[in-house]
Amino acid sequence: MYEAELKMKDEDIERWKSFRMSDSTKDLGESLEKFCSDRFEEMRAVAYPNAYFEKDNVVIEGGKADFLFKDYTDDGIEFCSIIFDMKTEKDTTATKHKNEHFFDKLNKDRENKGYQYAVLVSTLEAESGLYNRGIVDVSHKYPNMFVVRPQFFMAIIGLIRSLSLKSLNERYFLEK
Repeated sequence: MYEAELKMKDEDIERWKSFRMSDSTKDLGESLEKFCSDRFEEMRAVAYPNAYFEKDNVVIEGGKADFLFKDYTDDGIEFCSIIFDMKTEKDTTATKHKNEHFFDKLNKDRENKGYQYAVLVSTLEAESGLYNRGIVDVSHKYPNMFVVRPQFFMAIIGLIRSLSLKSLNERYFLEK
């Protein structure tokens, strides 16, 4: 079972490396968005039948994210919301951006849109041991914010969704 998951992750990493080697910066950003969108759509019917996952097309106070995710119970109760921003750049880009340069805007977008969580999906700082470990919690600086590499995109959705569902169940239990 784990071997199949590991093989899928390795294939995702290889696919992503191919994207990065051939695209312009604009194409890279669009490729990252497509990569994440495709991963979600592959899992939607099986794991997220009641979820909303779409491009963010609404500008609020000058900002918008890349994607919005909300999940609902079978009764239509929203229990999880995540705003996503995707950042990447070519390895040959002269001015290297840092993930933290995007935290303020992402947090402001999260607050303006009323979402619980914010996730930066990033290939920036490619040599960073911290970010290359997987899911990085930056909630000590910004509430409910994480940074992930593209191959951990579905893992962070699953983790946040599970925590939110558990919280919903606990609230429901306390109300009874």
